[in-house]
This record gives sequence, C-alpha cells and structure tokens, in this order.
Amino acid sequence: MRKWKYSQKDFYWGLKPSPLLVKFLPRIPKGKALDIGAGEGRNSIFLAKNGFKVEAIDKIDEGLNKCKDFVKRHNLSIRAKVCDARKFKFGKNKYSLIIAITTLSFLKKTEIEIIVKKIKKSLIPEGFIYLLVFSTKEPAYQKIKESGLKEIERNTFYLPKYKIHRHFFTRKELQEMFSDFKIIYLKQKRIKDTGHGKLHFHNIIEIFTQKKKATV
Repeated sequence: MRKWKYSQKDFYWGLKPSPLLVKFLPRIPKGKALDIGAGEGRNSIFLAKNGFKVEAIDKIDEGLNKCKDFVKRHNLSIRAKVCDARKFKFGKNKYSLIIAITTLSFLKKTEIEIIVKKIKKSLIPEGFIYLLVFSTKEPAYQKIKESGLKEIERNTFYLPKYKIHRHFFTRKELQEMFSDFKIIYLKQKRIKDTGHGKLHFHNIIEIFTQKKKATV
C-alpha cells in the first residue's frame, strides 16, 4: 500500500518535518539520530540539516531511494538502509534521538515491547525518544472490531487482506512503557488527513520522552 504511494516522482508526504520534532529540537543534544520507518526521509532530512548524523531505516526501498537521491544532491549526513526494525541492530548508548512516526502501530504488541527495550538501551543518557502512534480511538480500530477480526494480542489484530499487523495504543500503555523515563510530552488528539483519498480523520498519541541521567 505504501509502496504505491512512494512510486510517484514527488515526495508523497512532502518535506515538512513533524511539528513536535521542530518544537523540541533545541532540547536535543547533537549527535546521532535514528529514524525508524523513515519513509521518504522528511524527518531525517530535517535532522541532518540541523547537525545530526542520521540513520534512516525502512522496510520499503522506494521511499528510501528518494531520500538517498536527496542526500546526494544536498550532501547531507544520512545513511539510509532498507531494514525491518525487528531485525535492526540498535547498539548501546549510541543515539541522542530515536524517532518512530506511526511505525510501531504496524507491529504486534510483543514485538513493540521488545523494540522499545532495545531503543531505550540504544539511547545515550539524557537522550530522547519521539513516537507517534495510532490510538484505540482511531476510526480503523472500531472498523476492525466490527469486522469480526479477533485480537491476537491486547489491541493487536492481523489484517489478512494487507498481510500486516495493527496495534492501537492507549495513553496508559505508553505511560507504563516509559515509566522509567522522563515524559516531556504526552498527548492524544484527533487530526485531519488530506494527504490521500477523501478528507478523513485519525486519532493519534504523541509522546516525547527523555532517558534519565546515568547515576554512579
């Protein structure tokens, strides 16, 4: 589905970065950043332009190819790699920022929990995590429930038509997931989507958290 979107010449999602990333950029220590599910690289490009050495990963090569072409033309510090987040080697104390925009919502709950643990270990002390996920108020959640599909894990479903998983988050779930971090921002909201098809709405949760300072 996303593959078709990326097949067009122009950047499907544009080059404008996520507003929350722009807002908190001054608080993030410069260094290495990881963009999980980078797509065409709009946030990676923004970070690279602002002094970060960026690793951008995504399962779909069409989007990353656009990012690579842009990087060559503008000489930016981005290393783009086709990779499934479940197989990515995160390393330890490596990144000052890790972001995942909607990516985790297309994994099983147990997979998400494993990846989040790896993300936490991969951050330097006082590094940041920014996630945007779909909530249980998302219209698709209710449609899936009404379709008769059964949960395979808590708020996780498998969609055979698209051969993907969908997980829908709650605020409480994210609060508990990052109880060992300092939560800078946590908000659930309804957003308008005019990017594809008819005007429609999504319900998302954004969270911006900081790893606590290492203690001796």
